[in-house]
This record gives sequence, structure tokens and C-alpha cells, in this order.
Amino acid sequence: MIRAVFFDIGNTLFFYNYEFFSKMLMERFSIDIDARELEAIHYSLGEAIQKKAADKKDHHEFVSDVYGLWLEELDIDKDLIPNIIDAVRTHPFPHLFWSKMGEDVRETLTWFQEHGVKMGVISNATGQIKRLIEHAGLEDYFNVVLDSHIVGFEKPDTRIFEKALAEVGVKPEEAVHVGDLVGADIDGARAAGITPVLVDRENKYQDVDCIRVKSVGEIVGLSIFKNHG
Repeated sequence: MIRAVFFDIGNTLFFYNYEFFSKMLMERFSIDIDARELEAIHYSLGEAIQKKAADKKDHHEFVSDVYGLWLEELDIDKDLIPNIIDAVRTHPFPHLFWSKMGEDVRETLTWFQEHGVKMGVISNATGQIKRLIEHAGLEDYFNVVLDSHIVGFEKPDTRIFEKALAEVGVKPEEAVHVGDLVGADIDGARAAGITPVLVDRENKYQDVDCIRVKSVGEIVGLSIFKNHG
């Protein structure tokens, strides 16, 4: 029986706030790019981002690489790109870049809480996760929140999953981890003995051998939770 569910943050529970980034580009660099264009280009880079994640660089390098790809595709002056990345990295409110909570998140977390399932967050991040969760008012749902920048190791390193298991007091076979990156989330969880669930909104990863959902809202209907009804 599943006794704990761990969640990734980006593109799982929360999504990128393109309006916030668009506003920052205008205010700090006088670059006028509509949020919808930012989103479209970001979306088009999905497979390239998955590949970079699989290269297992540390998360700071990964973030810089993704912004670099994205800003180049937007035809922004290459001389400005390092300054923009630095502005994102040193922003006083970094959690706001990923502050769009999924529509079905609170309802899903409430379901697990009401059915006695322990919950946690396991995120490769830069130290902003606790603040983001508090900003969204979700702190009472989670038994553990692990931010790779804080704990010192990141997915797919099994130690971050093992720490989460120890914190909530469950065995690997009693846990599920939900995330959107094959290398970090799926491979990492499986290596730790945890059942992985891939959030695959566009049905792009049919060849990945694991449970797939289009959003976290579908998780409660999975057969692995049939005994929690």
C-alpha cells in the first residue's frame, strides 16, 4: 500500500510565471516581449530541456543553460544574456518565477491529506522552494520539503530520495514520486526503489516505461491508490 507521495515542483505542482518574467525584462532591460511569446518559445524547447536535464549537471548550470537556450531563441542580444541570467539568479524574490500553481493541485493535495497519505516535495532548486510553498499557502500539506540547494545533493542522486523516505518514515515500496523530468525524476526515483509517475501533459514520452499522467489531478485515480478510497 502506498503511504507517501513525493512531488517535484516545476511543471508538476507549479508552472513558470511568464508574466512575471516579461515584466522583469521590460523593467530592467527595456526588452518588450509578450508573455505568450515567452511561453511558446519555452514550450518549443521541451525536448532540449529534457536532454540538458539528463546530462546531470548541477542545477545552477542547468538553469543557466536553459535560460541561455531560451533567450537565444528569442533573438535577444547575446551580450545581454549573461546579465539577464544573473538578474534571474540574484532576484530578491526568486520563487515568483515559478509561482503559477496548477489548477488541480490544492484539490489533489487535500485528497491525499484526507486519506492519510504523507506528502513531500523533492526539488532540484536554488533555495527558494520553502518560500514558494509558503507563498502559495501549501505548507500544511507537506511532511517534508527537500530543496537540493539546501540538502546538498539533487535528483537523480538516490540520497535525496532516501532522505525523504527517512523523514516521513516509509519504505521505498510504499512511496510514489511524481515529476516531469525523465532523468531526474523517473530514473532517480526508480533507482531509489520508489514508484515513479511521469507528468506528460502532451503525451510526448510514450516510450518511457512508467506510469504517466497529464496532470497531478489524475494521480488520485490511479490503481495504486485503489485501497485509499
